[in-house]
Amino acid sequence: MKEISYLFCLFFFCFGFSQSNILNAEKPEDIGKVSDSLTQIKFLKYDFIDDKDIMWSRIVYEEIDLTEKFNHPLYFPENESLYRDERKSLWRIIREAIKSKKIKNIYSDKNLQGDIFYEKFTEKEYLDKIEYDGALLSSKNISSYVLKGIWYVDKRYTQLQYRLLGILPYGDDIKLINKKQDKDSAPPEPKPLFWLWYKDIRPILAKNYVFDDRNNASRITFDQLLTSRRFTSRIIGVDNVFDDKSINQYVDDPFMQLIESERLKNLILDFEQDLWSN
Repeated sequence: MKEISYLFCLFFFCFGFSQSNILNAEKPEDIGKVSDSLTQIKFLKYDFIDDKDIMWSRIVYEEIDLTEKFNHPLYFPENESLYRDERKSLWRIIREAIKSKKIKNIYSDKNLQGDIFYEKFTEKEYLDKIEYDGALLSSKNISSYVLKGIWYVDKRYTQLQYRLLGILPYGDDIKLINKKQDKDSAPPEPKPLFWLWYKDIRPILAKNYVFDDRNNASRITFDQLLTSRRFTSRIIGVDNVFDDKSINQYVDDPFMQLIESERLKNLILDFEQDLWSN
């Protein structure tokens, strides 16, 4: 009997704290509203890094596959109508920020590597990526994200550090979602949507919290999740002398692409140890 009572209390505790503001709600409509104490939390600004202090650096492009379990906090909730403000996917946050014009600089998806923050989309061009005929591109239509970041060693701190520079969602073509496909035809491949300069969206991500199914009372922001690299990814390319070619451009076999990705990852992560062991 004690065990049943304990399990019931544990279930009630986990369920009761699955929504924010539940303890201070004056009426049911208040449950789920993000409190001002959370939205007013400020994120830590990046330190100024002098170029002459950088001993070594490497630009890295990596893909976050949203089908992997560890990356599910970035993907869910898939049903966006199920929650109001307390639980959002990364895509919903990005889409709402664009629609409300909190983010105005949207960059072309034409270049996946190299100088990606050069050509800007017009308002019509980037809105056509997320909305068509009254329908919005939803979270379930986003399959992955590509990140552009830089690993570097600052001689003042003498340690390997990471700085996120840009983020690119991969998703379905909204114009083809409701279009009937032939039974024998393969589903359309996800396409790159647009690049976002991470510093533009960082203040918004710092006000939105990631759901934690282990302890909902201890949540981190999307900014903390991304900057602290709490996700799994694979390297798809690094800056190189061959016009920054991606791995799939010089390695044909998919298995060997994974091997090459791990090789590049080890080269980067082992650099700090190799630096001080010589």
